[in-house]
Amino acid sequence: MKWTEVREKYRDSWVLIEALEAHSENGERIVDKISVLNYFETSQEALKVYEAEHKKNPNKELYVYHTQNEALKVKERVWMGIRRK
Repeated sequence: MKWTEVREKYRDSWVLIEALEAHSENGERIVDKISVLNYFETSQEALKVYEAEHKKNPNKELYVYHTQNEALKVKERVWMGIRRK
């Protein structure tokens, strides 16, 4: 799916999405193809499910975003430090 299709199908919702196809450009993540894993009325619900999914599959590129946003804009972050398991 494209972000425009997600916005149309899940109007005024928080969505938990997986980036199936994405690339980096000028410090932003450009998501070309999306899979909607679930949708929610509140951000708290969405983030709770995101956290559980991320723990199960830390290598998946998951995002929580609201469909009122016209564009899917994801800034890249560079993490430095030690990661604990």
